[in-house]
Amino acid sequence: MDSTENNDVAAEGPVKVKTVAATILGEFFDVLQKEEGLEEVASRLRKVVLGDGVFAEPSIRAALFPDAL
Repeated sequence: MDSTENNDVAAEGPVKVKTVAATILGEFFDVLQKEEGLEEVASRLRKVVLGDGVFAEPSIRAALFPDAL
C-alpha cells in the first residue's frame, strides 16, 4: 500500500468495522421491527444485544418481557 492510499483512507475518517454476527443480527432486528406488534421488542433487543453487547439471559428476557419485572 503506498502513501497515496493511506492518505485516502485517512481523509475518509475512521471506518467502523462490523462483525458478521453483528451484521446478521442487525438484519434480523430490521426484519423483526417491520412485523406488526414487534417494533418495540425489536428496538429493545437491538439496544441490549448490539448496543450494550449483552447476551445474558436475564437481559434478553427483560427486553422481551418488560412488564414481567
